[in-house]
Amino acid sequence: MMLDELRKIGVFIKRDFHIMLTYRLAFSAMFLNMVFSLLYFILFGSMFGTRTPTVLLPYGGDYIYYLLVGSIGWGFLWTVMNATSASLRNEMMMGTLESVMLTVTRISTIVIAYTIFGCLMGLLTIAIILIVGFFLFGITIIGNIYAFFVMFLSTVMMMGLGMVFGGLTLWIKNIGNTIPLIQNIAMFFCGVYFPITILPKILQPIAKFIPFYYSIEGLRKTLQINSSLSEIYYFITILVLLDVLFIFLGLFTLRKGVVKAKKDGSLSFY
Repeated sequence: MMLDELRKIGVFIKRDFHIMLTYRLAFSAMFLNMVFSLLYFILFGSMFGTRTPTVLLPYGGDYIYYLLVGSIGWGFLWTVMNATSASLRNEMMMGTLESVMLTVTRISTIVIAYTIFGCLMGLLTIAIILIVGFFLFGITIIGNIYAFFVMFLSTVMMMGLGMVFGGLTLWIKNIGNTIPLIQNIAMFFCGVYFPITILPKILQPIAKFIPFYYSIEGLRKTLQINSSLSEIYYFITILVLLDVLFIFLGLFTLRKGVVKAKKDGSLSFY
């Protein structure tokens, strides 16, 4: 049974790559938009005449390096989350979810397949950012085992969050701009493009209550030479706890959404 589910995961991933490559213009536009958004922030910052503002000294001081690391973490995590949360919605829009669930295929198989697909796309995003950083700005970002752990734990957290949104989609069908709203709020407080120390002091503590802060800040700590192991272990511990919380919430929401959709007979439409 386990081997069958693993084989199905491979089939789903292969299908998604085939669909993606069928629409090459949309695929290319997605990554070009990401590159130009990154360049926009970098060139905007260059207007202020210094590449090493004092506010970034705790992170090494280099503004472009700071942006690249933030973009790597943010781009990878939300690529995973978007893929996971869109899994059930896409199956419903294509009219295949009900057919799939009439088979012995588990709904978790679909979610895992989309999560892995999101990870692969996220790795492609990282590669593009690294290439841009190296060839345009001469910056090399070298990871380590701690950075890998932070990214892995963050991926599990985003999979859980994706299941939450997937379950809500099954439950209420249209969640509107909820995900973009959360992204904008999280980006503001998580230090993706600027450190939280430049926020008004009354707002700075809010960042500690945003789960994604620990992913972005944890990634930065693992890539800093002067970071202590105690600092790194702190972020890893918080991420482990967040993984447990979000996976539990994701499975609960997903199960409730499936039960309601089956009761309403709405699995076959979005």
